Amino acid sequence: MTPDPRPQSIAAPATEALLAAVAGNPVAMVNCARTLLLASGQTDRARDICREALALDPGNAEALALARPILSDGIGSWYFTMVLDHRRHALYARALAKLLSNGGVVLDIGAGTGVFAMLAVRAGASHVIACERDPHVARAASEAIARNGFADRITVLPVDSRELQVGRDLAEPADVLLWDNLANNFLGAGCAATLADAAARLVKPGAAVLPGRAELLAAAVTDLEADEHRMGLVDGLDMEAFNLLRGSDFTIARDKFELRSAPAVLFDFDVSGGAPIRPARAQEALTLTAGRVDGIAQWLRFHLGDGLVYDTLDEDVRAFGAQFHVTETFEAAPGTAVRLHGAHDTLDTWFWLER
Repeated sequence: MTPDPRPQSIAAPATEALLAAVAGNPVAMVNCARTLLLASGQTDRARDICREALALDPGNAEALALARPILSDGIGSWYFTMVLDHRRHALYARALAKLLSNGGVVLDIGAGTGVFAMLAVRAGASHVIACERDPHVARAASEAIARNGFADRITVLPVDSRELQVGRDLAEPADVLLWDNLANNFLGAGCAATLADAAARLVKPGAAVLPGRAELLAAAVTDLEADEHRMGLVDGLDMEAFNLLRGSDFTIARDKFELRSAPAVLFDFDVSGGAPIRPARAQEALTLTAGRVDGIAQWLRFHLGDGLVYDTLDEDVRAFGAQFHVTETFEAAPGTAVRLHGAHDTLDTWFWLER
């Protein structure tokens, strides 16, 4: 029999004894978190031990180097790009100033870094309930909020918003719903179910919603890095059989594709009135320019009220990317007519071209 190469977890009493023995030694504490707790699936406990170790000796570079992979594991890199989207922040600040000119309580769903909650307080919110279901992100947001002097006006709750209860977590339904659990396709982070629940239970009838509307746009495009995303001839060998196994969609930067058609609005999501999002299908006729068509680029245009628009294809956008959807590659002559199709089930989206 071949021996199992995987490390075996140590029994719980022995683990606790070792943790007690290294208490007060930051490097040893982090090493135990890494080798004992992570190995047995106790990720949250491992993170807690790391934080305790760093609190004992904040300047300990070795302990910090060992702790970083544990503390950052599973934390989305998008937090660090979204927080740099200064134009988006400016647009939301203007929209919030309009909505909160007379104060009000804000429910912030998908609070993430806490930036929008703090912008809401700056805009005049009397209090913000910031809901962030990842407890580690929520903890970092709480620390940032306290550092900036907003802890008395922002309550961070590390739970899914569908677990919130009026009378326990909120004194009464909120006046404004601010939500940011968004994906490049609008739906992928589960906003349909979240918004339906919030509208039914957690906000006042007619409460303002920000963002209240988003258009989903798509166009036929040329992938400028197509050779990196598909197989063709490799050293004289035909490898195209593998292309059916490549990823069906991926995020793509604006400078990595060229439009082969004007964009079309396939879906217009209006969530301002609280009506639930339903599965839908749509199609639009496209006229192509000359060139290779590799797929479909899809992006969003948010409407924040009073003419404020945030288009995720704009050059200075950091919070979102266009989503590239693979199609069969073909060469288009000028004026080629195709039909662009889209469908969604309130969570996933699909796009294809019909020639």
